[in-house]
Amino acid sequence: MKRILIFLLCCLSALFTFANDGVFYASGNQLIPITETDISVKKEVLTINRVGDHLDVTVYYEFFNPVGEKELLVGFEAESPYNSRLDPMEMFPRHPHINNFKVMMNGEPLNYEIAHVKRGHHTNDNYVFSQYYVNGNFTDWTAQRIQDSLDAWHHTPGMPIDYVYHFKTKFRPGLNIIQHTYDFDLSFSQEYEFYFQYVLTAANRWANHQIDDFTLNINMGDRESFIIRPDFFKTADEWVFTGIGKTSVDSIWVWDEDLNSMICPNFHIQEGGLSFHKANFHPEGELHIYKRNYWSYFWSYKEEDYGTSSNALMTALSKEGYFVRRLSDFSQKSAEDSTQYTLFQRRILKNLPFAYRGYIFKDKTLQNYFESCAWYLPNPDYKGDMDGFSEEEKAWVEFWK
Repeated sequence: MKRILIFLLCCLSALFTFANDGVFYASGNQLIPITETDISVKKEVLTINRVGDHLDVTVYYEFFNPVGEKELLVGFEAESPYNSRLDPMEMFPRHPHINNFKVMMNGEPLNYEIAHVKRGHHTNDNYVFSQYYVNGNFTDWTAQRIQDSLDAWHHTPGMPIDYVYHFKTKFRPGLNIIQHTYDFDLSFSQEYEFYFQYVLTAANRWANHQIDDFTLNINMGDRESFIIRPDFFKTADEWVFTGIGKTSVDSIWVWDEDLNSMICPNFHIQEGGLSFHKANFHPEGELHIYKRNYWSYFWSYKEEDYGTSSNALMTALSKEGYFVRRLSDFSQKSAEDSTQYTLFQRRILKNLPFAYRGYIFKDKTLQNYFESCAWYLPNPDYKGDMDGFSEEEKAWVEFWK
């Protein structure tokens, strides 16, 4: 017997609102059934790859349906951009920061439609979508209705709507495979260079209340550092480096009612990525990935707190323990007061791209300095050439000569 159900495929929403100005585009979510007691999640492989300023997300699911064929209505939810500068008419028909939305079920592509529904609201750390599906229909907001609502909101862009990408599926008896892919722009703020959340706990709403076999692969790029909150794992030892990397510890603010701090593992990836695997995975928290925004971190230093801006730069690059990608930004700022840097500081900065690749310096003073940095990993195979340097890194070395 066929039953029409509705469940949420992926809940893309910025679940935290930072006090600083920023743009929060999207985060991922699990397949969530509203009412499902038969179908279980046997396997999930979640792969997150950073490509420039966006993430490519690929999710492979294996579901088991022990009963007869079921026809299910599926909805992929996406919160509209926060603090977007887009004209509201530019927000049709698709979400402006979600691209290449695709779903395959048992090898067949699924067609979808997009409903524009009334915007939900934030409650502490959660985002609650509106009750947009009533009596078998979506309460779709038209473009004109959104414009009228914006007028009432004093022309605040992005406030009135959320998006629902919806489509019909058929779960056949036995094993069903769903492959879901999309990409979206990374969220950022004054405090964080990027931020990403993926909701994991939704897996607990399937019949088996878990994922029998779960794998999470993260690749944010070579020579990159980022924090992962220990919400669904206990220690960094549960992660495996798929290349060359190490961990340190860091503290971040948790935006709860008390604004507490949390000690988190800080992953430093010289090359490759990370992998997390767990059997009978019953997640009790979500995936949160952070990268501090050193550009604003550098600019916000005050002389009375850190002395000269050169000391601020050295602090941001080393003692805080992160790989820093936007080297040209520091060059531009440092050119204004380059005389403040000592000769040794200039040597450190010039050799930063080499140290990022694990070069072992013959100069003991330099070597001791880089060994004190949380991100440094010696690589005896790297001989100190510039063959793999970006144009930005080459310009950086030339600037500090």
